[in-house]
Amino acid sequence: MKSVFPKASLSRRRQILGWLLLLPMLLALAVQAVVPFGMALIRSVYRGMGTTFVGLENYSELLRNPTFRLAVGNLLGLWAVVLPLNLGIGFVLALACHSARSRKTRVLYFLPAILPAACGVEILSQLFGSPQMTGLVSLLPADWRTGPQAGPVFAGLVLWKGLGYSILILAAALDAIPAEYREAARLEGASAGQIVRSVLLPLLRPAFLLCAVLAVYNSFRCFREALLLGGSHPAQSLYSLQHFLQNNFSNLNFARLEAASVLLVTVPAAVIVALSGLWKGGRTR
Repeated sequence: MKSVFPKASLSRRRQILGWLLLLPMLLALAVQAVVPFGMALIRSVYRGMGTTFVGLENYSELLRNPTFRLAVGNLLGLWAVVLPLNLGIGFVLALACHSARSRKTRVLYFLPAILPAACGVEILSQLFGSPQMTGLVSLLPADWRTGPQAGPVFAGLVLWKGLGYSILILAAALDAIPAEYREAARLEGASAGQIVRSVLLPLLRPAFLLCAVLAVYNSFRCFREALLLGGSHPAQSLYSLQHFLQNNFSNLNFARLEAASVLLVTVPAAVIVALSGLWKGGRTR
């Protein structure tokens, strides 16, 4: 039986219905995120809470601030370590999950992501010890939380807590690739390594991009663990942008806080947009 509505009309109706279903979420996003960001953007070009227009002076002062530069350096170092390891280890374990017959155990990889922050910090204390007790692995000094070792240990914690996302996403993406692609490559004489490099990796590029975005997001989400490890004024290797924002809020330095908040939103968003553009450009080629 033919539909009484043209295909174009049905497609249009579905688009309208989709936007109507998204409308409550978009309104909530506007109230909770877009409006506050717009207010911070406007206030960031004024001095303090006054009405004196200073242009980019707050941003210039912020970029010269040594504690802000320390926090940015620590964040970039964290990404440089965690992102490649997250994607590399996640891909290897996803291949193992894809090859295994049982898929019910995959959820276990996600367990670290749902553990409370206090549990993750307690695990680190049991492993590496603290001034009050000896750890199971005596590789670090008792005061490692206040020393240069705190940063690498925190990076390991961020990697551990975010790895489950990459494993599950990449495993699901591998499951979605038709087996005929690999069979055709084998018939052409391709080795296992060539199949991974020339067949699987190009098809997994969108999944890798999603995993990278989630890994960046998870690096910000683990501030609670950093706060429990080092407090509001941690060791330099553990000092993060969230520490910087919290301390400036406590000191009522709103101009610096607003400028830092704007940069904290716009710079990662620009990086994500650039990565998406590179992926789309490579896909069209």
